[in-house]
Amino acid sequence: MSCSDLADWYLSHRLAVLDTRSATFRRTWKALVPSGYTVGVCIQRLAETGRIRSIGRGLYVPVDPVRSTPPIAIASGVFLETPHYVTTDAALAHHGLIDQPIPRITVVLAHRRQAIRIDQATVLRPVTLDEPRVRGADAFDTTVQGFAVHVAGREQAVVDALTEPRWMVHGDLLPEILAAFSDEELERTASSVLYKTTAAAQRLGYLIEEAGREMPGPLDEIQPIRAVKLRPHKRTRGRYSTRWRVYG
Repeated sequence: MSCSDLADWYLSHRLAVLDTRSATFRRTWKALVPSGYTVGVCIQRLAETGRIRSIGRGLYVPVDPVRSTPPIAIASGVFLETPHYVTTDAALAHHGLIDQPIPRITVVLAHRRQAIRIDQATVLRPVTLDEPRVRGADAFDTTVQGFAVHVAGREQAVVDALTEPRWMVHGDLLPEILAAFSDEELERTASSVLYKTTAAAQRLGYLIEEAGREMPGPLDEIQPIRAVKLRPHKRTRGRYSTRWRVYG
């Protein structure tokens, strides 16, 4: 194999991101590229011929001439060797609960990373939790067009959106999403947010009322003391709930 075949090798193995600093790249380079090449020269040639495109320092997306790589696969692929999971909008879209464009893909990991522009329409936004919480999240491995993705389950994605409202772009769709949940999913989601923060539980109660669903038992005992905003980073525009003490 020569340098020019490197991008095709990544695509054939359904690796969405070529990270020159990763163990995967080092193993691949050592095993497949003949001596005489340098990484810098090879990468430059691949970029100049349009076989890869840069999304950050040392990070490249192998270019498939037939179809584009799904942004969610790129977002997860950036952190292939790091505990992480995709959550909120992109996760809910993956589960078929959102059909809107996703301009920002939120990925949870244990260390800080800068935002990365995946393409003209999509930004990867890394957010942080401590590593035990990242590893303990309700997330699973799956594939999108054959590319590996580690994505939050439906309930985890909603819990994250309620606990950290700034992590979600399409927060106004949460009532519709909750309307599609089963009674069991609502019960589990309520139990989960109660372990997080009272504010998250208040938001969930408010949204379940908006969705026209029966209130799960775990939320019945909540008697909020402090008022919170449904989406603290957005201007208040909905009704105020005296029951949940939430500004919509």
